[in-house]
Amino acid sequence: MKPVAFFCRTFLSFTAGCLLFLMAGSAIASEAPETLPPGAISTLHYLLDLARTEDGAACDAQRIAPLMAFLLSPKPDGALYRADDSFDAPSAYNEFTVHSGVQRITDYILDADIPSFFFWPSSLRLSRWTRVEGGDQQFARLKSASTDWNSTFILKGTEHITITPDQHTGAYYSYDVDRMVILGPYQKGKVLINIYRQQKPSAVGRKGWVLGKDDEWNYLYTRDKGLNVKGLGWADTYMYDSFGITVYYQADPGSPAVTCGTVSWVKAGWAGINMVKSKHIHRGLVRVAHAFTAVMEDPRLPEPAQLAETFSKSKNLPTPTLRAYARDYLSGLEQRIASSEILLKKIGGTFDSHALLEQMTRDELYAVLALDYFKKILGHNPVMSSHPF
Repeated sequence: MKPVAFFCRTFLSFTAGCLLFLMAGSAIASEAPETLPPGAISTLHYLLDLARTEDGAACDAQRIAPLMAFLLSPKPDGALYRADDSFDAPSAYNEFTVHSGVQRITDYILDADIPSFFFWPSSLRLSRWTRVEGGDQQFARLKSASTDWNSTFILKGTEHITITPDQHTGAYYSYDVDRMVILGPYQKGKVLINIYRQQKPSAVGRKGWVLGKDDEWNYLYTRDKGLNVKGLGWADTYMYDSFGITVYYQADPGSPAVTCGTVSWVKAGWAGINMVKSKHIHRGLVRVAHAFTAVMEDPRLPEPAQLAETFSKSKNLPTPTLRAYARDYLSGLEQRIASSEILLKKIGGTFDSHALLEQMTRDELYAVLALDYFKKILGHNPVMSSHPF
């Protein structure tokens, strides 16, 4: 069998960028996107069905070929594509290249000790595997398989994720997904395929803020329901459904270049009405790809083993310790807001560091501190100079 590898966590991030254009305009060209070839769409549905089958399901390489053929085919500059109208949801496709290798990507993204949101910091707040078929040792087996260009491996499980606030509406969402990763050979190269299916509608959307530019990775999360949109702050919004597949293909073992293709369906809005369009999804996919590429290609990014060692030591930090550091983080964030006329006008009196701190779960405390430390490593103007890592 020659399967395509599935990169799960990326797709989670897609929705982070996709959904969240409920009331936003788009910089994407207005022309209608073309529909993917029928063979590629057939492959997408095959993979989505495979992700929800019972344990032990195998992947048929012949069923993968049409999608791979489209991924590797030349395309006109600026061409836009979408999938079909399945799931009663709009869809979009995006393609990009990362100057890295499949093994290196796997070593970073699918290491249980490295927070996955490091690689999609503008779209993923936090993620946590809640179930892994075969146990956590499957991650080590998958990483081992990534070093063998003839080896095949499948990882399945469930993950709980929370995405970052939308730049326009401020809404952020939490939900559970079924995930499947397929890693294996394809032609002379190595492929990683990411398949994800949202289990049920998300928790109600809550208000958050993007503090500054999106690529600065500064976000504020409240427990208030609704949107930061004048006249619509009352709206209870949800991500009703989302499906996605990402393919990462390295054609040459000796050339660290990975061609990536992503397809996403998203249905979100309020009162049961979908407010998402294909152009919104495409813009979200571009947002995700930009952050992922920027991190993976950053020369300051530590080696996977170094990151894993750093964060494996911090897994069992006492919650009071995390809370104490988070108190300093929120204090620093408050000072930044107070010193910025734009942010002060934007946030107003909604910043209550004490209330925010008391509402944060352990996962949220850890995530905000870990991301700020990661920003320090990459020179992204962290809020704090000292971290518990």
